[in-house]
Amino acid sequence: MKGTISSGLQILASGLAPYVNDRLSSGLGDNWQRGPRVVQVINSADPNQWDAQVVLVLMWDHWNQVFRHDLGFVERSLVSELREFRNRWAHQKQVSLRDVYRCIDSIERLLQATNSDAAEKAGELRKETLKLLHDDELAESTVSVRDWFTAFVSTICGSLIVIVMLVYMPQPLSWVLAGLTAIVFTRLVFRITRQKMVINTGPRECGGCARVYYGSVCPYCEPAPVSPTTRETVGCMEESPAC
Repeated sequence: MKGTISSGLQILASGLAPYVNDRLSSGLGDNWQRGPRVVQVINSADPNQWDAQVVLVLMWDHWNQVFRHDLGFVERSLVSELREFRNRWAHQKQVSLRDVYRCIDSIERLLQATNSDAAEKAGELRKETLKLLHDDELAESTVSVRDWFTAFVSTICGSLIVIVMLVYMPQPLSWVLAGLTAIVFTRLVFRITRQKMVINTGPRECGGCARVYYGSVCPYCEPAPVSPTTRETVGCMEESPAC
């Protein structure tokens, strides 16, 4: 999901850079970029060249001087949180899908707080991430303890009913009813204890490689192993990612 975070940080930088530049110019003057701390942070005098790290650090360092007059404690927490997510992304740390969704959601909230037009793009990216999170959580859902207890009770009840039918009812009617009862309760227990799976064959965009694929697993991020016979047949090069 590093590709999704990368896209979100690009949207954040493009949406916040004009706002940060305008507020700093209004609050500190046109020569605010000449400060010693600012010189170490910014990589270009052009706000269009700023990345997410520059924008977030500028907001954090000048919060009490400039930004606290327009934004509140919630927005300050979002800035701190996004700095942490950005550092994880920059250091190639593992990020769960839930954290990715929270990162994109925080980006959208911060852009909305600054009345940025980029909030709409962040909202679209958040919805796409929410779909992936929904499918992922359903696909990985397991049978709960309550389901196992329900299955156990159903098994006991079904067994008692079958025994009563075989003992107290005349044959061959008892065998027929007992067989039907066993089939019904077996089907019930099976439906309770089976793992819930998501069948989604529609197109979706992978958060890792940003390619469109069908199914539940991206084949580009997890390519199938290539056999030696196939390698020799197609003349696979050693530089190819599939090899």
